[in-house]
Amino acid sequence: MRVLPLSALALAVMIAAPVLAQEQGAAPSAREARKAACQQEANLIYRTSSRGIGMAEDTRSQIIAARRAHVRECMAKAAPG
Repeated sequence: MRVLPLSALALAVMIAAPVLAQEQGAAPSAREARKAACQQEANLIYRTSSRGIGMAEDTRSQIIAARRAHVRECMAKAAPG
């Protein structure tokens, strides 16, 4: 009689452990979430039409540099201290 509840408990633990590990590993850190938000903001501010098709290479590099600078500034503002 003791074997059935014990085996049910062992089965429940074996099923729940991987699910719990997946949930914990899936959550991004606060820094990664903030960086993603900053990158999205930069993409909205410095957006281009047609994804830059036909754009001059120097113009494209200036936009990329502006986006990177915006992300750096945004992350610096969010940094504690």
